[in-house]
Amino acid sequence: MRTTESLEVSGLQKSFDTKAYAYQGYSGRVRVVEGNPFHDDWAKWSDDGRAKDHNYGDINLRDIK
Repeated sequence: MRTTESLEVSGLQKSFDTKAYAYQGYSGRVRVVEGNPFHDDWAKWSDDGRAKDHNYGDINLRDIK
Protein backbone atom coordinates (compact mmCIF):
# COMPACT_ATOMS: atom_id res chain seq x y z
CA MET A 1 0.00 0.00 0.00
CA ARG A 2 1.16 3.53 -0.71
CA THR A 3 0.29 6.91 0.74
CA THR A 4 -0.86 9.93 -1.23
CA GLU A 5 2.81 11.07 -1.13
CA SER A 6 3.85 7.78 -2.89
CA LEU A 7 5.56 6.36 0.20
CA GLU A 8 5.28 2.62 0.89
CA VAL A 9 3.35 1.54 4.00
CA SER A 10 3.80 -1.90 5.56
CA GLY A 11 2.47 -3.54 8.68
CA LEU A 12 -0.74 -1.50 8.66
CA GLN A 13 -2.93 -2.38 11.64
CA LYS A 14 -5.68 -0.96 13.83
CA SER A 15 -4.27 1.16 16.68
CA PHE A 16 -5.35 0.50 20.25
CA ASP A 17 -5.78 3.59 22.42
CA THR A 18 -5.13 2.61 26.05
CA LYS A 19 -6.75 5.78 27.42
CA ALA A 20 -10.05 5.21 25.59
CA TYR A 21 -9.55 1.41 25.77
CA ALA A 22 -10.73 1.01 22.18
CA TYR A 23 -9.34 0.64 18.67
CA GLN A 24 -8.99 4.05 17.05
CA GLY A 25 -7.31 4.70 13.72
CA TYR A 26 -4.46 2.86 12.02
CA SER A 27 -0.70 2.64 12.42
CA GLY A 28 2.08 1.27 10.24
CA ARG A 29 5.66 1.61 9.06
CA VAL A 30 6.43 4.12 6.33
CA ARG A 31 9.50 3.58 4.14
CA VAL A 32 10.85 7.14 4.06
CA VAL A 33 13.89 6.31 1.88
CA GLU A 34 13.08 3.99 -1.03
CA GLY A 35 14.82 0.62 -0.65
CA ASN A 36 16.40 1.37 2.74
CA PRO A 37 14.69 -0.28 5.75
CA PHE A 38 16.90 1.66 8.17
CA HIS A 39 14.87 4.80 7.42
CA ASP A 40 11.43 3.37 8.25
CA ASP A 41 9.25 5.48 10.51
CA TRP A 42 6.04 4.67 12.40
CA ALA A 43 3.01 6.75 11.50
CA LYS A 44 -0.65 6.93 12.49
CA TRP A 45 -3.79 7.64 10.51
CA SER A 46 -7.37 8.36 11.59
CA ASP A 47 -10.28 5.96 11.03
CA ASP A 48 -10.97 7.58 7.66
CA GLY A 49 -7.30 7.40 6.51
CA ARG A 50 -6.15 10.96 7.19
CA ALA A 51 -2.61 11.54 8.45
CA LYS A 52 -2.12 12.24 12.16
CA ASP A 53 0.83 14.49 13.08
CA HIS A 54 3.02 13.69 10.05
CA ASN A 55 3.53 14.70 6.43
CA TYR A 56 3.78 11.22 4.89
CA GLY A 57 0.33 11.47 3.31
CA ASP A 58 -3.09 9.93 3.70
CA ILE A 59 -3.97 6.31 2.98
CA ASN A 60 -6.79 4.93 0.86
CA LEU A 61 -8.63 2.46 3.09
CA ARG A 62 -10.28 0.84 0.08
CA ASP A 63 -6.84 -0.63 -0.76
CA ILE A 64 -6.80 -2.66 2.47
CA LYS A 65 -7.37 -6.35 1.82
